[in-house]
Amino acid sequence: MPSFSTMIVNKCKFRGNIRSFNLRGMGCSARVITIDLARDLLQVHRNTYAVVVSTKNITQNWYFGNDRSVLIPNCLFRVGGVAILLSNRSKDKRRTKYELVHVLRTHRGANEKAFSCVYQN
Repeated sequence: MPSFSTMIVNKCKFRGNIRSFNLRGMGCSARVITIDLARDLLQVHRNTYAVVVSTKNITQNWYFGNDRSVLIPNCLFRVGGVAILLSNRSKDKRRTKYELVHVLRTHRGANEKAFSCVYQN
């Protein structure tokens, strides 16, 4: 099956020289990584756009019990999606609503306590 990013490229009929990245299986951290990657690409390729699409599906971790404190977050965060269009074109600046000012990523994978705090076998 094609990746989600490949399906978007095909459905939107993007050109053949498009750069597409699929950061699958990275959980919530993929959003920050993707925004950082898009920012880096926009710094190199002038006068262009970057589209970031992020989805979330936690159906495999669904809670089947009756504890309401667990059911509410399960329903709110079960399935979701977001898309953002980033631009480095100067003429887009006057019509934008937000400006990406700062992206901070901290890698804690070497810390055993941080690595094993949320781990699923």
